[in-house]
Amino acid sequence: MALKDWVPQVRKALDQALTDHIALTQGKLSQANPKDTGRMASSWFVGKDQPDLQVRDKDWGKPAKRKYPGGVGTEGVIVEPGVMKLDIPYYQKKITSDSNWYISNNLPYAQRVAYDPVYAKGAPGGVAWFTTIATQQKNDLKKRILKELGKIK
Repeated sequence: MALKDWVPQVRKALDQALTDHIALTQGKLSQANPKDTGRMASSWFVGKDQPDLQVRDKDWGKPAKRKYPGGVGTEGVIVEPGVMKLDIPYYQKKITSDSNWYISNNLPYAQRVAYDPVYAKGAPGGVAWFTTIATQQKNDLKKRILKELGKIK
C-alpha cells in the first residue's frame, strides 16, 4: 500500500479508537459512580481542548430522605426513597485524535466522592471505583488503537 493511502486510514483508525475510548470511559464513570439522585453520575461531560464546565441542575432527581442517628452523620436510615435519574451527556460532535480531550465532572463534591471511600460507599464500581477506571485508561486505549489499526489492509 502506498504511504499516501495508508496515512488517512491510520488517522481514521486513531479517530475511531479515541471516539470509542471516550464514549466507553464516560459510560464506565457514569455507571460505576455512586448514585443517590443520579446528578453526579449524569454530570460526566466531554470537552474538546478544555474541560466542559457544565453540571446538572441542583434539582436533578430527588434525594432519599434519611434519618440520622444522633441527628448527624454520612449514613442514615432511609425513611423515604429518592428518585434516581441517569442521563449520560454523550458528546455529539466528531472526536478526532488531533485534539486534547477531557472527561470531567464539575460538581463541588465530585472529587470527594471519587476518592473518599466514605462517600463512595454503595458505588456499583466499589469504593475505589474512580481509581480503578483511571488506572485502566492507558491499557484500554492501547487495546482500542491496536484493534482499529489491525483493520487496515
